[in-house]
Parts: sequence; C-alpha cells; structure tokens
Amino acid sequence: MDFINVPIGWLLKFFSEICGNSYILAILVFSVVIEILITLIFGIKQQKNSIKQARLRPKEMAIRKKYAGRDDKPTQQKMQQEIMELQQKEGYNPMSGCLPLLIQFPLLIALYNIVINPLKYICGLSESAISQIASILGMETRGGTMAFLGPIADKGYSAFANVEGFTVEVFENMPNLKAFGGALDLSLLPMNCMNVEAIKNPAMWLVLSIPVLTFLSYFFSMKLTRKFSYQAVDPAQQAQMGCSNKVMDIVMPLFSVFISFSVPAALGVYWIFKSILGVISRIILHYSMPLPKFTEEDYRAAEREIGARIDKSTRVEKSGRVVRSLHHIDDEDFEDTREAALKHKEALAAQEAADRENNAQKSKLISKATIKKDDRNEEKSKENEDENSSAE
Repeated sequence: MDFINVPIGWLLKFFSEICGNSYILAILVFSVVIEILITLIFGIKQQKNSIKQARLRPKEMAIRKKYAGRDDKPTQQKMQQEIMELQQKEGYNPMSGCLPLLIQFPLLIALYNIVINPLKYICGLSESAISQIASILGMETRGGTMAFLGPIADKGYSAFANVEGFTVEVFENMPNLKAFGGALDLSLLPMNCMNVEAIKNPAMWLVLSIPVLTFLSYFFSMKLTRKFSYQAVDPAQQAQMGCSNKVMDIVMPLFSVFISFSVPAALGVYWIFKSILGVISRIILHYSMPLPKFTEEDYRAAEREIGARIDKSTRVEKSGRVVRSLHHIDDEDFEDTREAALKHKEALAAQEAADRENNAQKSKLISKATIKKDDRNEEKSKENEDENSSAE
C-alpha cells in the first residue's frame, strides 16, 4: 500500500507545513482537495449520468404502468428487460455511481496508515531511524508511531541528534496532533477514553465527542444527499423503498461510529469533514447541473409512444379470425394500450356482426327451400283400408 500511502503522506506533510503544523487544519485542507478532485473527475460524470436516467423517467413510468397489476414472473421479467433496453439505448450506466464510493475506501485505509505512522509517512524517516527512536524512548512500534510525537517533543532535538535522517528541520516540522490549544489530542483512540480515570479529564470528552459528531454528520449527509440526488423509484415502489432507506439511515451512521471508536480521532475528524464536504458538492452539482423536470403532458406523450410501439395490430388466429385474449382483458383501463384495445374491440364487433349476418342469410335460404311431403303414413293407411275391405 506504500504506493498510495507515500504520495498521500507527502500531500499531508505539505498541507501540515502551510497550516503551521496543525494536523487538524491539514486534514481539512486534504479533505477539500480530495472532494474537489472526486467531484471534478467522477462527480460531474455521475451527475450527467443521473440526468440521462432522469430523462428516461417518463418512458420508464409508461413501461411500468403498462405492466401494472401483473405480478407474474414472466411479465415482470419482460418489464425489466424493456427498461434495460431503454437504458442501453440512451447510454445510461446504472453502475457508474459505485466508482466514487469504491475510491473512498482506499483513501480511508491509506489515511489510517498515515495517521498511525506519522514518522514514516509525514516525517519521511526510514525504518532503521524509527527503530533507533523507539529504542531511545523505550517504546514499541507495534501500534504505530503516533505516541512517539509527544515524548520526542518533550525530550527535544538533542536526544535524537544521532538518529539517521532526523534533522532539525524534521523535528521542527513534526505534525502537531493536538488542536484547540492542546485540549484535543487527535492521536487518541476514543475507545481508550472509556474508563473512569479518562472521563475525569475534560479533554477526553472532546475525543469521545468525535464518534458522536461522526454519526450526526453521516446521518444528515445521507438525508441531504438523497434529497438532492435523483431517485429512480416509481411511486408504487416508494413505500417499499422507504423502509429500506430508514434502516440504512441508521445502520450506516452506526457503522461509522463503530469504526471511529476504534481508530485515532484524526480519522473520525476526516470522516466528519468528508461528510460535510460531500453534501456541499452534491448541492453545487444539483443547482449547476439540474435534473430535468416533466409535466403531465410529457408523461402522457411517453405513454402514447410506448403504446404505439407495442400491440400495433389486432390479435388474430392462424385462420385469420380475430380472437379474444384474457391476457389483454384490462388493456382499455390504461392509456398506453387503450387505443389498440379499442381497435381490437371494434374488429371483434365487426366480426360478430358479420357472423350474425351470415347466419341470418343461411337461415333464410333454409326457410325458402322446398320440403318434400312425407306420404308414407297415408300410403300405409290406405293399405290398411284395402285389407279391411277384402276381409269383409
């Protein structure tokens, strides 16, 4: 990870020097620079992609409306396929919003390594030099070198003058991990301040406030970011997504609290700055590159377009006869399929009228046909009379 840690360490060192070795100000400047870079490289592209997605909303809603009330799996799959084809046609990439989030985690890990090892990444000392300093102080390097800064400052430069690479300039430019006149020590872990002795010290309350502020900043940043971002959810699904959003609004900030309790306070401060700056950049993008807005007429036009492209012809059998279909029994209830359904209904009515007329003509022909009289009963009766006459 040094290929990431070393450049970021140089950057933090530069910001620390121009900020008078104030580490908290250096983290603030670092957060601003990183947010500007992410916004310029990824944020603008992501906003453009959101605009593409927003432009598809009328057609997407028309497709969803066309399949409304049909919850069977084949129909739902067909609906999703049509929506995906629409997105591909317009060049919208649903995965583009994940890249900025993926970049944040390596930065967070790199910053953690830099904060706990300032002698290596900020002061630029070698491993052998750090080992010499640890030997002089009688301390171990297993948990990082943050705890070395205070004892080094207390002993003064002369105690470390023979350490390789440890010059007067390095000593004078060591990062100051204390803020607010020394009241807040950014090198401390909040979890180590959860004891009776620490709580008696008012300065420890500032360290313990970092996780609380992390929760609040993350919670409200998620709320505001969602407000100024495009929500690709139709009204029918809004209620279902509402529960999921409420859970995420609590779970993710709580996760940030868990992390900020177990890492140096400096990392929690960075997380707070990042959350606030993320909301500011989102608001700027929202107003500088606004999402399109649509009227009811736009939605109706999209419904007509979707309906005109689908079911253009009347459904017929192989024999050429128009047939009824239970799959389209409710098509007249929706604007996008009403026109085709009415045409189909007219064709059915015309076909039934033609059938009735043909049946009437057949009945008329049958009624006019000459029916041969059945003389068998008369002949049989006459034969009986002749037999009776002969007998007499």
